[in-house]
Amino acid sequence: MDISLEGKTVIVTGAGRGIGKEIALMTAEAGANVLLVARSAPQLEDVAAQIKDRGNGRALAHPANITEKPAADEVVKRAVAEFGGLYALVNNAGANSIANLVMSKEDDFRAVYEVNLFAVFRLTKAAVRQMIPARSGRVINISSVAAKFGSAYNSAYSSSKAAVLGFTKSIARETAAVGITSNAICPWHVDTELVREAMARRAKIFGKSADEYLQGIIDESPQKRLIDAREIGALSVFLMSPEARGITGQSLNVCGGMMME
Repeated sequence: MDISLEGKTVIVTGAGRGIGKEIALMTAEAGANVLLVARSAPQLEDVAAQIKDRGNGRALAHPANITEKPAADEVVKRAVAEFGGLYALVNNAGANSIANLVMSKEDDFRAVYEVNLFAVFRLTKAAVRQMIPARSGRVINISSVAAKFGSAYNSAYSSSKAAVLGFTKSIARETAAVGITSNAICPWHVDTELVREAMARRAKIFGKSADEYLQGIIDESPQKRLIDAREIGALSVFLMSPEARGITGQSLNVCGGMMME
């Protein structure tokens, strides 16, 4: 199936590296206009240059701290002003805090929720306002399998991602009648710089090296591997396609069989 997003405008947060970068590249490969959002301007400019070199779609870097309240409206306004309209929002940007419950700090918990939940709320609210008059749109939230079965020493991340699942379902019910879908993608460990950094921090808790700990994660997987970021990108592009219009309110696992429900 050849998916075309020609002329569609898509916002991708956390687009400077990892999962967000691959989603942005693959969305542009399908012909979309992509607004790239993250804090790091150099990373975004690099992704925009890669999209330009590949010759499909268009991309514009929009450096922003999405935890700042005005940022959501500014991001959506920029997408509409530059490309006209808005078709899809991919809430990919995420934050983590590795600590056991006793040692965890409330400020760290709040910081994770600001990125993983409140920024998602504000961006989705601003995006849906644009989608409703068009009676068409896609909201894709990158959650985690950790939202479904928990993750030790990771309660801030797991609980914030679980909240995203409830939010996704609620928005799906609210907007289904006006042609908007809202879905969550739930990866397990994806082979990205961010995951490797997190695993290195977790390894210290158990007195292991980063490589030892990561190998243990791989050994736990039924497929004995980490997920590739392009697998998340491919599912994101499919969820943006017309063929996916009947899929809404779902949390779709991409986890190599770690969770089978």
